Amino acid sequence: MVRNNAVVWKLVYKIYPPFLRVLEKLQFHHNRQDFLLGHLKSNAPISEINAHLINNGFEPAILSWKDPGEVLNLRKKDKEIFQYHIRIFHDGEVRGHYEYSSEGNPWKHIAEKHFVTREEYFNELLGDNLFKK
Repeated sequence: MVRNNAVVWKLVYKIYPPFLRVLEKLQFHHNRQDFLLGHLKSNAPISEINAHLINNGFEPAILSWKDPGEVLNLRKKDKEIFQYHIRIFHDGEVRGHYEYSSEGNPWKHIAEKHFVTREEYFNELLGDNLFKK
């Protein structure tokens, strides 16, 4: 299976991100993705939120689109097949979803076959740092 082939994934991690950046420049992806969770409180420093997420098992989401205004893009693998994916933007907006991971099922990941909110998970994770507008 593809997800177990370390050589293939090493190559994917090297080639795919620059390919995504080209597609973004060509406007294949130019909007923020769905699943608005809320906004960070103004006194919640991004650096502290980043550290909190990393301490909770998140890592940089390298194989993903870069949404306009994005300042933080992290994921947390779940069961080696899925991932929680969170983005924070320069205006404090927070968006997150649950989906197939690239490694778990590349084709279903790209086709967004399982792309759901999991809002309760993210609300608990961010706690008082998040508010709804």
